[in-house]
Amino acid sequence: MVAHAQLTPFFSSYNGKYGYKDGSGNIVVVPHYDLAYPFFEGRAAVREAGKYGYLDENGREVVTPKYNFTWRFIGGYATVKLGDKFGFIDKTGKEVVPPSYEDANNFHGGCCYKGMAHVKEKGKWKIITL
Repeated sequence: MVAHAQLTPFFSSYNGKYGYKDGSGNIVVVPHYDLAYPFFEGRAAVREAGKYGYLDENGREVVTPKYNFTWRFIGGYATVKLGDKFGFIDKTGKEVVPPSYEDANNFHGGCCYKGMAHVKEKGKWKIITL
C-alpha cells in the first residue's frame, strides 16, 4: 500500500460510520469506525465497539481497538486507559508503561517537562520519565 498524504476522517451517512480519505478524495479506509480522529505524529485514534486503537498514515490498524480511552501522540507516546488504569504506549502499540496508574496526563514531548509525564498513584501526583 502506498503512503497517502493527509488522510482525513469522514462520516458516511450511508452506514453512520467513519473512514478516511486521501487528499484526492479517494477512500483509503472504508467507513466502519464509530469515531475517527485526525492524525498526530503519524497516528490517528479510532473507536470501534466502544474501544480505542490507532491507525498509521497508510490507514492500517497498528493498535487494535482495546483501550477504554486514548489521547493523541506527543513526542512518540500516547496516554491510554485500560479498565480504570492509565499507562503509555509507543507508536507500535507497545505498552512502554503498562496501565497501572489512577490517572495520567499526556506525555510531554517538547516543553519544560520534555520526556516526562504526570501520573497519579495512591492519590498523589508524580512525574515519571519515559
